[in-house]
Amino acid sequence: MGIQLPGLKLASGVQELSSRDPGAGEAWWWAGIPLIMGLAIIAIYRIAPDWYLAWMHPEGYGILELLHFFVPLAGFFVALGLLMQKKIRRHRLLFGFLLLSALACLYSAGEEMSWGQHFFKWNTPDYWSSLNRQDETNLHNTLDIFDKTPRLILEIGILVGGIVLPLLGLMTPKLRQLDWALFIPPIAILPVSLVALFFKFSSFIHSELGLGTLVYRPSEATETFLYLFMLFYLIMFARRMRLLPDAD
Repeated sequence: MGIQLPGLKLASGVQELSSRDPGAGEAWWWAGIPLIMGLAIIAIYRIAPDWYLAWMHPEGYGILELLHFFVPLAGFFVALGLLMQKKIRRHRLLFGFLLLSALACLYSAGEEMSWGQHFFKWNTPDYWSSLNRQDETNLHNTLDIFDKTPRLILEIGILVGGIVLPLLGLMTPKLRQLDWALFIPPIAILPVSLVALFFKFSSFIHSELGLGTLVYRPSEATETFLYLFMLFYLIMFARRMRLLPDAD
């Protein structure tokens, strides 16, 4: 049975998807990286909080801030590489999906560094300072629709696409026979999704319930793994794209 989407048919079929998905032999990156990073963030803050505040968190040059730039930027280049392939461009659905993914990654990376302001230190124009609550040349500090809305969409996407659907696919093989199975992440996406939601929950109980937290401003740690999810998903999707027949 082949994968059939509007304008797309993969002759190798959905049964071949698992052959392209990361397996146990690659757990060092899809499980090891998010788990080690999560534990390291917590350990550094608990053991050396002053070092954490001085080097992990500062705006523009802190380790977490730099990850918030370079991780989605890497995702942008993964999506861009796929968009440049002729076999991708001939399928409108795949092209549109990857174009949207590339723009999302570029927007995330650009906004994190205020489109270069944190690197090159230019002054914010007066008219924009009156609109931006942090006096920066970005959009996410102007209106919630540019900040909280995209983040909420991504968080819901991680909950559904990063946890619910992969688990359902594991427990219900028929789900992987659906035409849209190509877009359902493999079970290897689960570790980074769980770590992202773990820090999201930590941020919630701190901000909404006033309870203690494992790290300073857990929302920043959450953001790190939101972007790592985007990158991991695009890497895994790119591997599946090898099933797509080459263009004539």
